[in-house]
Amino acid sequence: MRYVLLLCLTCTLASAQNPIIDSLRNQLTKLPVDSNRVKMMHELATNLWWNGYDSLARQTLYQAMAVAKKAKYPAGEIRARLALARIEADYLSDTKSAHAQLDTAQNEAIAIKDLSLQGQVFLRRAQLYENIMSKLPEARTLLEKALQKFQQAPDRKWEAQAYNEMAIMKMGEGNYVAAINLWLNARRIQESIQDVKGLRASLPNLGMAYLKLNRYDEAMACFTQAKKLADQMNDEMVKMFLVGRQAEILEKKGQYTQALALYQAQIKAYSNPYQPGSLARAYGALGRIYIQLKQYDKALVNSRLSDETYRKTVEKSQDVIEHNAQANFGKIYLALKQYDKAVTSAQEGLNWTKDVKEMRPERTEYIRQLADAYDHLGQPTKALYYYKWYKAEADTMLNEEALQKATVASMTYDFEKKQQVTRLKQVEQEARIQSLENDKLEQLRNFLIALLVVGAGILGYVFWSNRRLKSKNVELSQKNAEIEAALYRGQTIERKRVASELHDSVAAKVSALKWRFEAFDTARFDDDQMKEHGRLLEHMGEVYDDIRTISHNLMPEILEKQGLQAALIKLTDTLNVQNRIKFMLEVDQSGEDVRGKTAYELYAITLELVNNILKHAKARQADIALLRQNGFLTLTVQDNGQGIPSGRPQNGIGLQNIQSRLERLGGTCQISNREQGGTQVNVRIPFAA
Repeated sequence: MRYVLLLCLTCTLASAQNPIIDSLRNQLTKLPVDSNRVKMMHELATNLWWNGYDSLARQTLYQAMAVAKKAKYPAGEIRARLALARIEADYLSDTKSAHAQLDTAQNEAIAIKDLSLQGQVFLRRAQLYENIMSKLPEARTLLEKALQKFQQAPDRKWEAQAYNEMAIMKMGEGNYVAAINLWLNARRIQESIQDVKGLRASLPNLGMAYLKLNRYDEAMACFTQAKKLADQMNDEMVKMFLVGRQAEILEKKGQYTQALALYQAQIKAYSNPYQPGSLARAYGALGRIYIQLKQYDKALVNSRLSDETYRKTVEKSQDVIEHNAQANFGKIYLALKQYDKAVTSAQEGLNWTKDVKEMRPERTEYIRQLADAYDHLGQPTKALYYYKWYKAEADTMLNEEALQKATVASMTYDFEKKQQVTRLKQVEQEARIQSLENDKLEQLRNFLIALLVVGAGILGYVFWSNRRLKSKNVELSQKNAEIEAALYRGQTIERKRVASELHDSVAAKVSALKWRFEAFDTARFDDDQMKEHGRLLEHMGEVYDDIRTISHNLMPEILEKQGLQAALIKLTDTLNVQNRIKFMLEVDQSGEDVRGKTAYELYAITLELVNNILKHAKARQADIALLRQNGFLTLTVQDNGQGIPSGRPQNGIGLQNIQSRLERLGGTCQISNREQGGTQVNVRIPFAA
């Protein structure tokens, strides 16, 4: 019906949002079957519809209805039915099913006694009727009922939407003052409740009404604010609608080439995704521009595209009032001097608009075309008849428009004056609030100053206490270090004593015992006795070697005198002489200055790990590495044996001993099987340990 119609109808779903469709789909996968899931599906359907994916939007709404039933959420099911009817209002291709959805929604809304939803049913049904000429009176009645329900609910957001729809009807009648007044009502409500989504519909349409009366300043103010909201919400539909309004301003100013480029941009945007209603309007506008440029072939092509694009979506039984291109045909045929075609086209348009007050501007244009065509066809009687009719309609419109311009100027002034009064009251209220806040801030400041003084005293006491504690901690650390050094010296002395006892006493006695066994006269021994005698001598030799090893390992002299590095070198040399396993050592000057407690503990850990390899690994080669890096000493012992069998506990006595030593050094140990076979043990201690 009008340029303004599409945006209003598209944006009336005030509760909808416009986030990224993929984001909504991802969020849906995380929601259970409940009311939140239904609401999220409504949002997704709305965004799909706004972006031209109507079939996906319908599919999502049907799914939302099923989920709402399962979740026992009747309001969600009703809203899905309302949205389905709303989508159909753009096309009028299957109004029967849309009315069936609304009938069910109405019964369900009455059942749950929701006045707002009942009002929404009336509003959606009115939207179905707004483009059908025979249903316009019923549409007006339905909007009045919807407004009454919203006011009873009360639901301010939907009340504003009702004013939106009523304004559309008034725009169709050419009553721009009434339309502006209704949109101002909607705007006041939406600003008071901060309904940004509703404002993005009201502001462009309010600007459109101002534009009809050539009130360019007011129109541009509305369009500028609407553009900010569209950018804020990333709403491409509103942005493209505003492109069309910019083009219309250029068209009114006679700047047809610039307007042509903007209308072409609209056609490209509405073609993908396909939005037939908006596309039809853009084709019609483009045809209108080509008429002004006297390019009638292009004007005719685009006007036909406009007519075909819209009418192929509408039920043939519906007498719709969309006239995107019908007036273009008469203008083109008159310019081409095809007066018979001009009469046919204009008469068809006049038949559609006769007695429909919402189509007065279009009807007046068709009457003018008929008067002009009959004049050129040499039929002065008919030409005079239509000319008088046109003069009466045009004078009425001219007088009404002049009156409306004056009324709008006054009404706009009153509105701005009220806005200024409101802003002054807000400023006064903000000043009072600021004064109260200043008093509170002063009280708070005094309290904070007192609190700061108390806090400073507490902080000073804490600081003094910390200094005392630090001093005591230093003394304790020194004493602990002295005790630890004394303990280590005592342990060293004791280890030397035990090693000496083992070597000088026990080992000597075992050696003497072995000599006496060797002195036995074995001439009279049989074979079993000889074997037993040999085994005893062998065991005594092993015991003697073990005692010497233990006495040596308790405190190797080289460890005490030359440090850990020299002790590890001697250990590997000894191991390579006595065993079939080849031991490799990598020290890289990392342990030459490691002495005392750290050297002894690491040496003992190495012995424990080497002993495990000899007993359990079944390896052919083992590696010992001592490296220093980033303030840490790292001891790595690994072999190429069978590794640690799965399920075998790693809490034996040997490992417990290693862990105890590491706790004293503040270190860590990691044991793992190597990918190429065997076991790897990483021991890591702080360098200062």
